[in-house]
Amino acid sequence: MPSRRMVGRIVLSALIVAAGVAIATHRAWLPPAYDPTRPLDLGGPRTFMTPVKLRVLSSDQTMCRAALATSALRLRSVPVGGTAACPVTDGTRVDGGPAPTVPAGFLASCRLAVRWSMFQTDVAEPAARAVFGMGLRGIRQAGSFACRDIRDRPGAISSHATADAIDVSAFVLDDGREIPVSAWHAAPHGPDPRIVFLHRVRDGACAIFGVVLSPDYNGLHAGHLHLQATGFGLCD
Repeated sequence: MPSRRMVGRIVLSALIVAAGVAIATHRAWLPPAYDPTRPLDLGGPRTFMTPVKLRVLSSDQTMCRAALATSALRLRSVPVGGTAACPVTDGTRVDGGPAPTVPAGFLASCRLAVRWSMFQTDVAEPAARAVFGMGLRGIRQAGSFACRDIRDRPGAISSHATADAIDVSAFVLDDGREIPVSAWHAAPHGPDPRIVFLHRVRDGACAIFGVVLSPDYNGLHAGHLHLQATGFGLCD
């Protein structure tokens, strides 16, 4: 009769074999949206694995490019961009999308372009429909790439210098109305839907970007939202 130790070893070996088989064949039974080894599908459902996939593609250019290929953005590859002091290799020119930027087009890293795609479809457009009953005609941007330091921290390179951030100054509704970020602290006589919308957008962006800075952060951001692909967990 086998001893308890031997039975334990047999059970452990069986579990290891079963785990190995499950890992080796996981693509046969695990839906792609839940599989961390498959690229994020920007047109597919969001799951609890979506943040994991975002973190993976941030450091894996192959996974990032595969995800970006599924977006609704109009894109042009920029193999060499930026400046001599701040080169951007394997960047992307975002020329349009569901809510085109005004001015049109900006240089982005792959990880920023992926998050920008999600920001439009998952955050900005749904927020506009929920608050104003209509979609967005465009998003006014105040710049992405800029070879500079962080404005209040001389010597610290800005995420703009690597095309990993974009500043948004306003949202243009389908009826032409413009919702400026500067309306963040507006104090009308009654509830202001602009404030509701802007806060929804900021809060939703925090689930996608590594760093989101709003007018709540400091005076330097009084007129725009800073949306940054890099970093982790700073939302203000």
